[in-house]
Amino acid sequence: MKIFNSEKIQLYKKAMDVYAKQHESIAKNVANANDPNYKRVKTDFSEELHVATTQKLKTTDPRHINVSQNNNETSSESQDEPVDINQEMAELAVNQIQFNFVTNVLKKAYGGLNSAILGRSQ
Repeated sequence: MKIFNSEKIQLYKKAMDVYAKQHESIAKNVANANDPNYKRVKTDFSEELHVATTQKLKTTDPRHINVSQNNNETSSESQDEPVDINQEMAELAVNQIQFNFVTNVLKKAYGGLNSAILGRSQ
């Protein structure tokens, strides 16, 4: 149903996927901070999130499948700069705050649907 898979809910799900991938990259950088041969992995996926959320496929029939639903591929390119543990921890904190925010928004969206189904007010 469209109610359970609205564009906003899809956006929140994509954002959570991006923040989870970003968390993995930051964690990899932190884990390898003491390795002098390790090359830092890019952890800013905001551009990929913007592209994923603004890109829209055109369909000729409303019953067509939304192909962009499972597009979870993000790039994580290596950089030649060394890992700065303080910078990585700061990025991890910001990423966690963003992830928590999107999680709470999604929780409220589903909570509203739950209230509507049960006939209760929030």
